[in-house]
Amino acid sequence: MASVTESNSDPSEGFEDLAWLFTCDSRNRGLIRQGFNEAALLWRAVKATGGNILEIGRNYGGSTVLLAAAAPDREIYSIDIRSHENSACKSYLTRSGNTERVHLLVTDSRKTLPDLVFGLLFIDGDHSFEGILADVVAHWNSLKGHGENLALAAFHDALPNDNFKWRDADRRLHRFWTRLKNKFRKRQKPEVAPDYEPGVRRVCEELVRQGAASKWQSAGSMLVLNKLADLPEHFARLATESTSTDKPANN
Repeated sequence: MASVTESNSDPSEGFEDLAWLFTCDSRNRGLIRQGFNEAALLWRAVKATGGNILEIGRNYGGSTVLLAAAAPDREIYSIDIRSHENSACKSYLTRSGNTERVHLLVTDSRKTLPDLVFGLLFIDGDHSFEGILADVVAHWNSLKGHGENLALAAFHDALPNDNFKWRDADRRLHRFWTRLKNKFRKRQKPEVAPDYEPGVRRVCEELVRQGAASKWQSAGSMLVLNKLADLPEHFARLATESTSTDKPANN
């Protein structure tokens, strides 16, 4: 699935359609931890949907603020395994008018939220194949169109992008610094981090391959899918088997 290089929208529609004027990489993404073009696409996805919004993985709360600002009259449910919001983001989200409708849940994202449906699903949590698959299985069937609006699912870190391209000019120093830090980490980090997460991309490809979704738009590493159907029977098993088949055999 190649990334979209030009917006399908009329450039006069809004500020978010001018994201191509700006440059953003992994050094200056700020509290939202997204490129400017990725955040603009998420904003556009909010505007194309209706009903409740479900966010999986909020970290500092930057993306939660964006969702709340883009959808001032909608209920937002944000799941994370810890409460780690930046103080400025927390202050924004607990303002009068926000605190009643923005629900900052600290829970396991792999558990379905009963009796709730969502017009937009934004997933930026556990990026492993197993983690993203479990989140999709838990919440995909709760994603519904709202009136004439689409049912969209946005996935961060799903596509190759230029977010880390700046490091190519100073890769030797970066590798040395990462190697030094790894001596004190319990979980090692790659000396050159990937510009997207293969597990996220694989699950998105499976949703399309098995007929549950089609590509809507993309920007940077952000991929937005249009839901076409609930998950096929045995989706998780078929996705896992497909991934296992794709792995090269050990010689």
